[in-house]
Amino acid sequence: MTDRAAEIFEKYRAKYGDNLQGCCPLIADEIQRAIGGEVVAGELTWYGGSCRRTHWWVEKDGKTIDPMGDAFLATEEYPGRERIHCSRTVFEQILPRYEQWRVTT
Repeated sequence: MTDRAAEIFEKYRAKYGDNLQGCCPLIADEIQRAIGGEVVAGELTWYGGSCRRTHWWVEKDGKTIDPMGDAFLATEEYPGRERIHCSRTVFEQILPRYEQWRVTT
């Protein structure tokens, strides 16, 4: 993870604490704009794959940059991250639904 990605994530964690669900598109958008790469839609899995939730992260130069997902999955014994698509068009369509939670500063 880059320092800039960590800073963006920490900005949201400072505002929302552990209640970050719904912030992942905003965090991914800011990371992608700051460092480049692609915004990716996918799923996080935990409890050995029995629980799933949709999620957004950034991939750049073959690496996953996802401080929010990394923090969420850190305590899992068998965490997973499954890529579904990386359509910026789809991302731009859903992003306005989350703008009310964007942290600016």
